[in-house]
Amino acid sequence: MKNFIEKGQERILTKEEVMEVIVRYAENTTFVRELSDEQGLYLLEVKIEGKKQGDSIQYQYRRKGIFPNHNEALETDLYVLYYQDEMPVSGDTIAVYKTETGEWEEVK
Repeated sequence: MKNFIEKGQERILTKEEVMEVIVRYAENTTFVRELSDEQGLYLLEVKIEGKKQGDSIQYQYRRKGIFPNHNEALETDLYVLYYQDEMPVSGDTIAVYKTETGEWEEVK
């Protein structure tokens, strides 16, 4: 059984559900930031160390919507950011949550 909150057609995923997706891409993560509003989790950031010293990889869950910090996300997704010496050098969406199916779709 899925553990989520429904709001109309949108599903608000829990931290545990988001982490189930993140561990498909990264293990032994360190929490960076977690933000919630009255509906639930809308931002979760975790990181892992990169292969080279000074490199790190950050995974960012973003829920679709407009949030108290004035950020906006057009879709619920999982984004990856690559850092060298604490500076972001690239990033890309790696998965998008499909509300219709309740499944994550990998972006290739």
